[in-house]
Amino acid sequence: MKSTLIIFVTLLTFTAQAQNIDIFTTTVTFPSNYVVGDYVEFSQASPVAAAASGYYEISIAYTRGNIAAAATHIASASHANPDVWREAGRTNNNVYTSSNEFYNFTIDVNPAVHKFRIRAVNTLGIDTPLPVEIKIRSINFSSGFTALSYRGNSTSTTGYLPMTNDWDLIVGNLWNSANGVQAIRALSNGYVGINTRNPTTHLDVNGKIRAKEIKVEAENWPDYVFDSSYELPSLEHTDRFIKANRHLPGIPSAAEVSAGGIELGQMNSKLLQKIEELTLHLIDQAKEITVLKKIVNEQLSK
Repeated sequence: MKSTLIIFVTLLTFTAQAQNIDIFTTTVTFPSNYVVGDYVEFSQASPVAAAASGYYEISIAYTRGNIAAAATHIASASHANPDVWREAGRTNNNVYTSSNEFYNFTIDVNPAVHKFRIRAVNTLGIDTPLPVEIKIRSINFSSGFTALSYRGNSTSTTGYLPMTNDWDLIVGNLWNSANGVQAIRALSNGYVGINTRNPTTHLDVNGKIRAKEIKVEAENWPDYVFDSSYELPSLEHTDRFIKANRHLPGIPSAAEVSAGGIELGQMNSKLLQKIEELTLHLIDQAKEITVLKKIVNEQLSK
């Protein structure tokens, strides 16, 4: 009976230690006259496996006056990272007001030394000291955290800390035996694929797209067709080109479109150019018809 009791107590102690190793909590208080750029380094982590396991969830919460805010950040601070402070990305941001301008703090991470700091990006006015509740959770394996308390100020531009090398969303019905489907994939160069594992542009979609409205920004819109200096291609030239190439001048062929697709902005510009050229030809023909009608009427009146 005594042996059983000793084993039970040992297991309870181990569980409590595991929770403490993976979680760090603290309260950082900014003075009433703090300014944008003020920061506090509050913790240093000790990941395992040559620091390859450094993956953390950092949550903050604070109030000032009638403003309440909270956010959760994700930080990767793994093996052989650069010795530079970077801003951690957010997976959740709750400002509890009608405007995001009241978001007041962000989390920076130096991945080379696995340090964390909280930095002011707004002040919410000068009032009273502002305590910020902070919680770090090690998502991967950890040997624990060390509390820090170093204060400073930095207004230099802080780059973003990559949250992951790439990211996948695999979807499917766990009830049946069908394999999951690659719904979304994001690569380290910023390329995103939908229903494809190998995006080659900022957004690759392997399938149909349906939208109520798509806005395409374009430059060099073909109003130049109406400039007096524009050389309007003759209908004879266009006729010869069509007979030789089986498509309009300046418009990609069916083979080119099949191989490389089209750019919507560029294609709309080219189509408008052809419409404007056709309009000018129609205007010229209308003028010629008016002249011919006048000549015919004069001949008939004699």
